[in-house]
Amino acid sequence: MSSAMCAERWLRRGKAVFWLVWCIHLVGCHRSGLNLAPVEGLVTYKGAPLVDAGVLFLPNEPQMGPPASGTTDAEGKFTLYTVNLPGAAVGDHRVVISKEETISIPQRRGFPIYQTKRFIPEKYSDPDTSGLTATVTDDDNQVKFELM
Repeated sequence: MSSAMCAERWLRRGKAVFWLVWCIHLVGCHRSGLNLAPVEGLVTYKGAPLVDAGVLFLPNEPQMGPPASGTTDAEGKFTLYTVNLPGAAVGDHRVVISKEETISIPQRRGFPIYQTKRFIPEKYSDPDTSGLTATVTDDDNQVKFELM
């Protein structure tokens, strides 16, 4: 086999690899399979806005897409994002809300002891016990969660 034929074969393989990588990039980065709709909301605890709490929408069906998340602001308001795109998957979701702080307590010897301080009942941070649900429609969505 001549060196020209070898070079041509490597060039064809290189082009094939380039197009394969390009197609994988388009499929992985475009995320066209996600059916997202905008979701904004408000979280209160005992009647007051819940500040700096994490909000997580977990789709009931895995094929709907990945979970959406957001963080409440000073007024208890949040906006959801899914893989850095605004919105949540259209459909039914279980909802988790949590607000906690981890405190490190230094010890004379060895590793520090860590304690978690919860600002709302722990049940809201577990999808099986929170009792919170939401349905996201193919429209602008406004939700409100009043925690006790």
